[in-house]
Amino acid sequence: MSKLLVINPATEEVIAELPQATAEEIRATIDAAYEAFLKWSETPLRDRAKLLYKVADLLEKSQEELLKTLVAESGKPIRDARAEMVRAISIIRASAEEARYVLEGVVPRVDAYEYPPGNENRLVAIVREPIGVVGGAQSYNNPASTFAHKVAPVVAAGNTVVIKPSSYTPLTALKMAEIFAKAGFPSGVVNVVVGSGEEVFNEFIDSPKVAAINFTGSTAVGLQVAAKAAGRGKKFMVAPGGSDPALVFPDADLERAATIIARARFENAGQNCNATKRVFVHRSVYDTFVKLLLEKVAALKVGDPMDESVDMGPLVSDKMVKSMEKFTNDAVAKGGKVLIGGRRMNRRGYFYEPTVIAFEKDTDALVLREEVFGPVLPVVPFDTEEEAVAYANATQYGLQAAVYTSDYRRAFRIARAIKAGAVMINDSTRVRFDALPYGGVKMSGFGWREGVRSTMYYFTEPKYYVLNTA
Repeated sequence: MSKLLVINPATEEVIAELPQATAEEIRATIDAAYEAFLKWSETPLRDRAKLLYKVADLLEKSQEELLKTLVAESGKPIRDARAEMVRAISIIRASAEEARYVLEGVVPRVDAYEYPPGNENRLVAIVREPIGVVGGAQSYNNPASTFAHKVAPVVAAGNTVVIKPSSYTPLTALKMAEIFAKAGFPSGVVNVVVGSGEEVFNEFIDSPKVAAINFTGSTAVGLQVAAKAAGRGKKFMVAPGGSDPALVFPDADLERAATIIARARFENAGQNCNATKRVFVHRSVYDTFVKLLLEKVAALKVGDPMDESVDMGPLVSDKMVKSMEKFTNDAVAKGGKVLIGGRRMNRRGYFYEPTVIAFEKDTDALVLREEVFGPVLPVVPFDTEEEAVAYANATQYGLQAAVYTSDYRRAFRIARAIKAGAVMINDSTRVRFDALPYGGVKMSGFGWREGVRSTMYYFTEPKYYVLNTA
C-alpha cells in the first residue's frame, strides 16, 4: 500500500504518514455513503440542523488543538489560521440556519394559468429534495473553511459526502470528520478518502452512486473535472482560480489602498484564489503609491507560522517555491524590475521573499497573464480609464477585482466594465460572504457558484406534487 507523506512546509519535517486509499477502498466508501444517504435524506431537517450546531460547538471547544494541525501542515500563520477556524464554524452554523429557508418549498397558484385545463382544481407544491452522494475535492490553502463549505451545506440539504482533501493538507479534514462523527452524524454521511486525485476522481466519475462533483482547485484541473462530470450526466460545481486586479486612481486614499493591497496579496503567502495578484496605478500617483506599498511589504514579518507576530509563512511546497522563481525570472526577462524580494529565503522551509516587480507597461510576462499562487506582485502604471480596464481584463480569469477611488461614479463605471464575478470598491479582493454565491466569469467561473445558500440549492432538485381535487 502506497503512503502519503505530510510535510510541515516551515520545517520540511514529515509530520504524518498516511495510507492512500485503493480503488476498492474508494468504491467501498462511496457504497457506504450511498447506503447512508437512504436514511439521512429522510432525517428531519431539525435533527440535521441540531447536529450541525453541535459540530460547531465542538469545533469551538477543540479549535486550539486543531489549529496546531492546520498550521503544521499548511504553513499558514497562526493568526490567519485562527480566523479561518472562526470562518469554518460560521459556515457550519450558517448551513444549519439557512437550510429552513432554502429548502422551504413553494405552493404556486396554478389556477392563474389557462393551460392545462382544470387548473382551478389542482393544488401544486414544489419541494426541494437531496440528490444523493456528492464527491468533493479540497484545495490546500484553506483546509478548514473549504471542508466546511464542501460538507455543511451539502449534508444540511440531506445529501452525503465523500471528500478528497489536498495531499498537502489532509490532516485537518480527517480531524474535522472525526468531530462530525463525535457530534453524532451517522456513519457514512461524512467521509474522507486520502489518495491520488486522479484515482479518486476516476471513481467519483465512474460510480453511478455519485450524483455530483464539488471541486475547488486550479482552473486546468477544474475544466477536466467539469467535462468528465458533464459527460456522465453528473452535476458539477467548480471553484477555480483567478488573477484578481486592483486599479488605483489619483483620488484614492493611497495609504489605505497600499495597506489593503499588501495584505490582500501576501496573506497566506499569496496562496488565495481571490488574492490581489496584479496592481495598476495611475501614472500621476504611481511613484507615491509604489513607495507606500514597498513600506508595507518591507514591514511584513516572515517566519515561523506558529509565532503570533508573524505575517507570512512558507509556501506549501518546494514545487511552489520553484514556481515563484520561474515567475520572477520570466518577469525580469520581459522588462520587469524587482523592487523588493525576488529570492528564495536562505532558511529551512519553503519560504520565498515577499516580492514586488515594477513594469513600465502591461506585457505578456507570466505574472501578468497567469495565476500566481504565491507572494509575487506586479505593479504597472496606466494613463486612462480605458487603458486600466483593458489591463484588468487582459487575462483569461475573471474572479474578483478592486477599484480604489473617491469618485463613486467612476468606481461604478469601472466596475461595470471589468469582467469579474465581484468588484470591490475601496476594499480588498479578499472579501467574500460565505453564505452568498462566490465565483467568477471567463476561466474563473463555470458550473454553479459556491456559497451556503447556493450550494444547498444546487445539490437539491425541485419536485412537484400535484393534487387534483376535482
